[in-house]
Amino acid sequence: KAPLGVLVGPGGGFAWGADRRPRHSSDTVIYELHVGGFTRSPSSGVAQDRRGTYRGLIDKIPYLKDLGVTAVELMPVFQFDPQEGNFWGYMPLSFFAPHHGYGRRPQDCGQLEEFREMVKALHAADIEVILDVVYNHTAEADEHGPLYSYKGIDNSTYYILTGG
Repeated sequence: KAPLGVLVGPGGGFAWGADRRPRHSSDTVIYELHVGGFTRSPSSGVAQDRRGTYRGLIDKIPYLKDLGVTAVELMPVFQFDPQEGNFWGYMPLSFFAPHHGYGRRPQDCGQLEEFREMVKALHAADIEVILDVVYNHTAEADEHGPLYSYKGIDNSTYYILTGG
């Protein structure tokens, strides 16, 4: 049983304001983190309603700055099926949709806005955002299923079907 999705069309846009690409440096200090796990524990100091969310990560920007971090590498933040039992998110349903479980308002697609706000806040703190993407990992399994999208659209384009 495939989870339902929402297609968000162009429109209103997001007010990026004076956001800019952070300056790049040979002295980049990358901190790899998992959005859902980074602030999940009460020991993170993040308010309970923000733990494990994009907004919870915003709350930890001062901590990252104190460490000297200049870039965060976010482990997969793409929509995945939480019923698969994969905490890490390496089985995405869509590479272009922020995971609803890391948002505080998933019922109205609020995770899209919250993801943008997180990126904007990190950029404002001169912290680059790097996305961990593994294109050979998807939520679709073998020939017995489940079938979500890529196999149904064009199986041979998205997957290697024969030995090399």
